Amino acid sequence: METPADVLVYFGQIAGEPKRARLLAISPHGYYEVNLFTASGARRTLLPVQGTILVAPEAEEAPGEVLEVER
Repeated sequence: METPADVLVYFGQIAGEPKRARLLAISPHGYYEVNLFTASGARRTLLPVQGTILVAPEAEEAPGEVLEVER
């Protein structure tokens, strides 16, 4: 995943819906550096890679071949 990138964050400490965030860096020391968007604004947060799931907010376009059928 390229940085910076907009992501949805799922982790055990916050229950419920995923949280919007902007991924800033992936540390070799085992954490993600993100700006976590809260009701009071963006907060710089360090989240452990272990137990944190980052999901791109936009679906990837699947590269597909168009099959043409002769009739």
